[in-house]
Amino acid sequence: MRILIIDDDRQQAENLAALLKRLGHQPAYRVDPVQGLAALDAEAYDLTLLDMRMPGLDGLTILKRAIDLRPEARIVILTAYGTIDTAVDAMKRGAFDFLVKPVEESRLTALLDLVVQAAVMSRLARLSAPTGPEDEMFVAADPSMRKVKDLIRRVAALSTTVLIHGETGTGKELVARAIHLNSPRKEKPFVAVNCANLQGNLLESELFGHEKGAFTGADGRKLGKFELASGGTLFLDEVGELPLELQAKLLRAVQEQEIERVGGVRPIRVDVRLVSATNQDLTRMVAAGTFRQDLFYRLNVFPLRLPPLRDRPEDIPALATQILGELAAGQGRDPPTLHPAALQWLREQPWPGNIRELRNLLERATILDEDGTIGLDDLEPAGPPPAGPRLACSTTGPGMAIPPAAGREEGGSLTDRLEESERQVLVGALEKHRGNVVAVARDLGIPRRTLYDRLKKLGLEPARFRPVSG
Repeated sequence: MRILIIDDDRQQAENLAALLKRLGHQPAYRVDPVQGLAALDAEAYDLTLLDMRMPGLDGLTILKRAIDLRPEARIVILTAYGTIDTAVDAMKRGAFDFLVKPVEESRLTALLDLVVQAAVMSRLARLSAPTGPEDEMFVAADPSMRKVKDLIRRVAALSTTVLIHGETGTGKELVARAIHLNSPRKEKPFVAVNCANLQGNLLESELFGHEKGAFTGADGRKLGKFELASGGTLFLDEVGELPLELQAKLLRAVQEQEIERVGGVRPIRVDVRLVSATNQDLTRMVAAGTFRQDLFYRLNVFPLRLPPLRDRPEDIPALATQILGELAAGQGRDPPTLHPAALQWLREQPWPGNIRELRNLLERATILDEDGTIGLDDLEPAGPPPAGPRLACSTTGPGMAIPPAAGREEGGSLTDRLEESERQVLVGALEKHRGNVVAVARDLGIPRRTLYDRLKKLGLEPARFRPVSG
């Protein structure tokens, strides 16, 4: 990597440059901060090591100017004042990480690995960008979610009634939409109703519609959701919240494929595919007499159980990337990146609110973010516990091991290393699956079209990895 050192202590700068050169990198140094900024302005470096305390211009001022010059730059602060507060302050202002002086070789090499791995993680996350209706819905690197995805494919083509079980925030409506979008009804309406939001007559009217004068305020005929979803899919979220009297009407609608508007006198035929969801244990509710057993059996013909986010940590990197992209699009900006330490922190959280909680946290973080990189201090109002020095991650996801010495190979730019690291990831996966592209795409959690594009760009032929038949 090409690395610039800006440090007014010439001896320390020379020693650090000598160490980096011995590790196979291409260092340059400036002892004058103004000259350092000029060097940054003149050339793009893969990494800049910047002293915190210098005469004339302190490191934080130079940091700001450097980021203004090179918003994409990775800048590491050198400090003899290695407190968490100092490091957090620098990272708030855009630093990638920090090193305490005198710099230890082991800490430096770990950080160099981290720089390469962070860039590879970013590239591989982009490879997982959604390319079609199903991919837009799902991040499914974790085996439990791969199973859900497979079950969706199987049931979508049928008219079978589906009941989605899962905790709050696990994405039950997304699953319902995916079933609809992959079904023969995809050109027809998808209509969602949250059964917990309305009570009594209002919910009955919402579902089945009403005639003029059916109740106070019913000034005209209103079509219900069953009729509005005609030919398509009706999604009943939190179906366990339905009162018993409405459960009876729903049972008739499911059994007979007909409804009756509130205040109506004749049945109306409806053609809908019913998908329901619940975060409650309906079997217990049946035993307690608060949910009809016959309705439960009608709704639960094909159960789908969604795992909570805490049980699928492998999916968090791609989920976070997808959510940040969606949030950024809504804000009219480029999506921020996640600092690897922040990403690791996300993977370790219990997420009682599941994907919804993750989205809310990342939305807050994008508001706080000022430099395009979300760090630990952006992720929680009270701040996560100090994690100590950052350690290089060993993987970027399932089957995505990164060579631990990637930052120490001979020569080459960061772009070269990214391409080489990506090549090693793909070669490893092709060898593991003996050239089976479908299995490789599934293992890496990326669309097959994207995989073919990357294999072609890198000159990798899957046939070379297949066993030779005798």
